[in-house]
Parts: sequence; structure tokens; C-alpha cells
Amino acid sequence: MEMSKHQKQLFNTPKLPKFEYFRKNCEVKEIETELQKDIKKIFQKIDSMIPKINFFHIHNTTSAQRSISALKNPLQNYCVGDHLIVQVETFDFLDNKKSYGGDFLMARIHSPEIKASASGRIEDFGNGTYHIHFKLFWEGTVKVSILLIHPSEGVSALWRARNKGYGYAAYTGYFNFGGKEAKTKCGFDLNKTEELCEFSDPKEEEYFYCVKPANMPCGSLTSMSSPFVDSHSYLSDMEKKLFNSSNIRVQIPNSFGVLSVSSCGGNSQQLERKCTPGRKYQFPGGYFYQNMWYHLSCNISRYRSMVNINKCIKGRMLYLIGDSTMLQWMKYITSTATNLKPLDLHGTHWCKTLLSVDTEQNIKIQWRKHANPFIFLGFHSFKEEFTISHQIDKIGGDSYTVIAFTLGMHFRLFPIEHFIRRAINIRQATERLLLRSPDTKVIIKTENTSAMSERVEMLSDFHGYLQYMILNYLFKDLNVAIVDAWDMTIAFASNNIHPPEEVIANEIDLFLSYIC
Repeated sequence: MEMSKHQKQLFNTPKLPKFEYFRKNCEVKEIETELQKDIKKIFQKIDSMIPKINFFHIHNTTSAQRSISALKNPLQNYCVGDHLIVQVETFDFLDNKKSYGGDFLMARIHSPEIKASASGRIEDFGNGTYHIHFKLFWEGTVKVSILLIHPSEGVSALWRARNKGYGYAAYTGYFNFGGKEAKTKCGFDLNKTEELCEFSDPKEEEYFYCVKPANMPCGSLTSMSSPFVDSHSYLSDMEKKLFNSSNIRVQIPNSFGVLSVSSCGGNSQQLERKCTPGRKYQFPGGYFYQNMWYHLSCNISRYRSMVNINKCIKGRMLYLIGDSTMLQWMKYITSTATNLKPLDLHGTHWCKTLLSVDTEQNIKIQWRKHANPFIFLGFHSFKEEFTISHQIDKIGGDSYTVIAFTLGMHFRLFPIEHFIRRAINIRQATERLLLRSPDTKVIIKTENTSAMSERVEMLSDFHGYLQYMILNYLFKDLNVAIVDAWDMTIAFASNNIHPPEEVIANEIDLFLSYIC
């Protein structure tokens, strides 16, 4: 897809140092770098979409139970392939019609008896009215489920809280030098009055610090811990009430029952198109039927056996980069293709680098974490980790090379600019890779929906949704492939940061269909 003039200006910009200064009238002024300008543009774009609401009582916020959904232009008979629109009217707890939008909704249709489901696309009119757009993909009895995840007042509070600071995680660095050990406070934003060690990348404008231990060099930092700070909150006491479990993922009642969908004489046709990178993004992008994911743009092959996986990845080098949800891919592939033998690279905890090989079939598959921020209670390697963009830059690439990455969950605790910066840097590294090696396959796995049973302020799916939109925006015109785990997990209603194997198997099916 041809890039617009604005997109070219947004993405094809040189990297500059964090600050440039000039002196005028004895004053030092800061000049924004091009990367900082790009971050600001995207931030402002998102900020303009978020409602800014002050409320004075929980009764003045959106109530799922008081709201109602109804069929828009209902039909007597529904056929496979029909489009269905459900209109949602939102009310507060006092039965007052809401006059503004911004509620965070999720919607799906499902037929449990045949294990079929699909996501719905939400249209917000900004006045308390929403249209939920569905396509009927299968015949049978279909149920409609629309959930109020957070009211617009909660969305406003989460947005403000997220961008207020770095208090949700407590970083501690472990230093080891000459038989001495020390642990000091670390973070992205520390008090500069203390003597600090800086662990930064000016090229990518990534900055991180630790308090320097006495009589120990900065280079003796070996590992890092970063547990949650559950006592920390940027929300007021009244705002916190919006995030009680009883107010999250609440079903909006509908004025209609189940729908009966018939084939109406239509013939479902198997898509003949191969799954290839660069196809236009759409939501929803597919649906489950008998727990199998069917893509709307291409024909997915199934890779549920060692024989099929080996046939696909023979001779290939697979680099999987990300968090524990990408680690699920690694474990699924290596547990199914048992010919892949692990090499012990040492390290501690589950987040250590994993490598498996098959020397006879010349297969290499590696998982590596995406680097700080990486929220983890224990101490894990810090000096050996690299950002996704750095890892991509270190791979030459060719027709046998596959890079898959995911990014999101660990960033939910930090101001959105942090995620935007990292995503832009990955975008630029991907551009460089595809210039030097256009045959390299790059696959992005979007993040999953999660349980949201605790730490909602830090880890809400609302934060994930914003990051999902940013990734889709930044990579929409590149020759990369998307495994839309966000779409899949909404449709499946897994509600778990680590989806069940049924979902992982379908993600792998699509991933390998892009390769083979």
C-alpha cells in the first residue's frame, strides 16, 4: 500500500540524540527530536479519542444493567453472510440516558453447541448510542453477547492515571563486583540528585537508570527485578469504585433472544488464497467454527502434528521475541515437534532465552524476551537482553528467516509514550530489515485480552486495546503479517492472559500458514 505524505513524514525520520541545545540570551532551550515529535503526534491522536470526564457519584456513571441493546432493522429470517447491527443505548444508574460516549465495550456472537464464535465491531456515535456490527458466518442458533468492560468515566480515569507516572513497578538492580553485592533502586525516572548509573540507548531515545552503589562500577550490574507495587494508585477513592469486580465485564441485556440463522441455499466456499504478508487489516478478521479459526482473507492450513510442522519449518530459522504469550508459541511448537532438541543456554527462571534445534533438518527456533520493561518478581538477566528493534537489527535475514514478535502486556503499567516510542523503533528496524532482505518473513502477534481479576488499574484490557490500535496503525502499510490474537481471544472469550491450547493451536496454524 502506498504511504501517504503524512505517513512518510511520520515514519521516515532520522534518529537524533535525546536533546539538542542552543544558547540564546544565556538561556538553554530544549529542541524536540523527530522521534519525540512522532510520539507526540500519535499521543495526541489517541488523546483526542479519550473522553475527559469528571463525575461526582458512582450513580452518574454508565450502568450495564440499566442499558439496553436491540436489533437495528431486524429481519424475519437471517441467512449465513448477513450483516447484523445491534444498537446499544447506555444509561446511568439513575436511569438517565448518557449524552456522551467513550464506554469500553467488547462484543461477540457465539454458538456454544458447535463451538463457533466471532467478534463484533463497535461504532461509537459519541452520544451514548453504539452500533455493534456482526457478520453471520455459520448456520444455527446464535447468541449475542455485549459486555461493558469499563464505563466512559472509568476509561477517562484509567487514561489519566496511566500517563501520570511510573509508580506501578518497583525496579531493583543487583550489582556484583569483587566479591561484594549490592541492590539499588532503578527506574526510568529517578531523582537526579543521587549519583546514577545510566543504561541507555540514545539512538532509540531509551533511558534507564540505577542508583550507583558505593565503591562499585556501573558495569557490575547483572540482573534486575521489577515486581508490581500493589499499594500504588493514581486513582481517587471514588474512581476506584469503578473497578470493583462487580463493575467489570458486565453483560448489557438485550431485548431479543437467540437468533436462528439458516444457510438459505448459499454454498460456503473454501478460500483458495494463500496467507501472505501485507494484506489489508480488518476487524473482525475471522471466526471460530468447531474451535477452528477461519480467516476471512486466506486459507489456513492446520499444523497439529510433528510431520506437518516439520514439513513447514524445515531449513528455517525462527526467531520468536516477546513475553510469556509468545513463549506459549515456543512451547507448543517444541512439544508437538519433539524432534526439536533444546540447548541449555543456562540462565534462570522461565524468562531465560530458549533455543531448540534439529540438526538433521536444519531447523532453529529461539525465544527471547523483549527487554525492559519486563515485569518480574525475581532477579533475571538484564545485561544480556535487547529490545526487539535491536534484535531485528542483528538478524541479516533471508528467505529462510522468520521473525515473530509480540509487545504489550508488560507495557500496560507505563505511560503510553513509552509504548509508542518502542513501537516506532521496531517499525523502523523492520523497514531496515525488509530493505536489506525483502524475503524475510515478519509476523506480529497482537496481545491477548486478559482476566482483569486483579490489578485492573495497571493491567486493564483498555490499556491493551490502545496498544493494539497503535501497532495496527504503525504497521498497516508494511509487508508484514498479523496474527490477531486480540480478535481471537475476544471471539473465544478466553479472558486469560495465557489463552488455552485451543487458541494457541489456531494462532500457530495462522503463523505457519504465512510461512509455508
